[in-house]
Amino acid sequence: MTQQECTARWLAKNPNAQNESSARWRAKNPNYMKDRHRLKRYGLTWKAYDEMLIRQQHRCLGCHEGLTQESVVVDHDHITNRIRGLLCRNCNWALGNVGDNRSRLYQLAAYLELDRSKPIIYLIGSLRNPKIVEVGNAIRSLEIECIDNWFATGEIADDAWRDYSKACGKSYKEALESREANHIFYFDKAYLNLCDAVVLLYPAGRSGHLELGYAMGLGKPGYILIEEEHLPERYDVMAQFATCGLFHEFDSLLGELATRYGAELQHIGNEANSSCG
Repeated sequence: MTQQECTARWLAKNPNAQNESSARWRAKNPNYMKDRHRLKRYGLTWKAYDEMLIRQQHRCLGCHEGLTQESVVVDHDHITNRIRGLLCRNCNWALGNVGDNRSRLYQLAAYLELDRSKPIIYLIGSLRNPKIVEVGNAIRSLEIECIDNWFATGEIADDAWRDYSKACGKSYKEALESREANHIFYFDKAYLNLCDAVVLLYPAGRSGHLELGYAMGLGKPGYILIEEEHLPERYDVMAQFATCGLFHEFDSLLGELATRYGAELQHIGNEANSSCG
């Protein structure tokens, strides 16, 4: 039985529990939202406000900590004025400081999880290329952080998303604007923003070339690895955009990365030692 099912069963046996919980909370916070014009400002009634508190289990929807009289804030969309929920002051302040910008929030989340004491390389390629992990592991063996975790979604991820979107009656444009698409896009974009260089591993499709172009547009070094068995039938002169060149041998690329980023690792280590000294 899931947690949701357990909760539903418990509430069925205890129909007044939520109302009692709300009453206890109000007893502890007798002056909550005393300033009535704050509710009227959003078109909220006391009943609707109480229902929001109960639905949220008196917790902030950002940090999930308990809401108190002093901390509770009505959060709303500053463009449409639509009420989104109740937050604590800290979470409301955090949203305000990033301008409700989802891309910035994903960027900060990616920033927190990456170890920037190492050079970071974003490995671009196809979900259908089993060599992605092999190349990623080889790069990691150089003490370089390699971002290839997008490969974990599986080789039919894009097809499954397309089929799901069509089944939901969404156009391609609507599918691109969906929560699931944005979740992946914002994180991948954040990783591209944070990496030090990108490597495009052939074979690769349109998405990979778009990512390569985006990263190099940010001024990041770009490498292309096309081993002999994956040479395209039609040559493309625009491969010259790869700022660090095109490689036909895996070992040659690894040697280039070791030379360039091995020196950077040594520099980072020297700086760390000098600061500790």
